[in-house]
Amino acid sequence: MSTRSLRHLHFASQHEPEGVFLIYPIETTEAIVLQGWGAHSTYHSMFTYNGIPLKGHPGLDLAAPPGAPILAVDQGRVSEIGRDAFGLGLYIKIEHRWGESLYAQLGQVLVESGKNVERGERIAAASLPPQKNAIHLHFAIRIFPYNRFDGWGGFSDPTPYLYVSELTLLSELEGDESDLAEGNFPPMAIEKPGARRP
Repeated sequence: MSTRSLRHLHFASQHEPEGVFLIYPIETTEAIVLQGWGAHSTYHSMFTYNGIPLKGHPGLDLAAPPGAPILAVDQGRVSEIGRDAFGLGLYIKIEHRWGESLYAQLGQVLVESGKNVERGERIAAASLPPQKNAIHLHFAIRIFPYNRFDGWGGFSDPTPYLYVSELTLLSELEGDESDLAEGNFPPMAIEKPGARRP
């Protein structure tokens, strides 16, 4: 087993200028970020969102226990459920008063499109083994007003808005067992003309 170097980031509602105040989207005892906002810019620049090369990872990849409940980070309405052939897999989008949240790489969806959901309501379940990559939730938010052509797909860093006492960033993994070793990131794919990412 590889030795892990951990960097601990402490957040507790320290930043909410837009009034965005989010609970952690996974029912788990550990809040671990496998791939942070803006990470691996060289890798992600090979892919586009609305035809614009990405500037970095446009969200957070959060470690999830197999089949773990995925929770709505705030009250809102389920606006879209789909499967993204470009790497996000099965996903849900929820509209909120401040923008929208995206939950991707899901194993199962537990809600229907158009449903109003409460903050903390179970909306999905994480994937189950076997998985090529570490089981995780790709979580992202868009805050009004947003621009899908900004190199981030219109997404903003959700980290400062998450209410969690300790968020652990898995900054280094030693050895070849790493699920985030070079070339083994959670999947992305080339954007096809005429198709649309979530």
